[in-house]
Amino acid sequence: MNALSRPGVRIAAFVVGLAVAFGLAFGVGRAVGPWDTDPAPNHAPTMNHGAAHHQEVWS
Repeated sequence: MNALSRPGVRIAAFVVGLAVAFGLAFGVGRAVGPWDTDPAPNHAPTMNHGAAHHQEVWS
């Protein structure tokens, strides 16, 4: 019976492999930087829900 036939060792190896893969992806992402190079808008978007155009008549 070798070490890879034990379920605990296989699960641990899988978790370590996932951690390495995500760590490498994170490192590459940090090294490359963001793909979006468009400048961010310097103002918040204006939202008009039609309140200025809606008039209720109360009687």
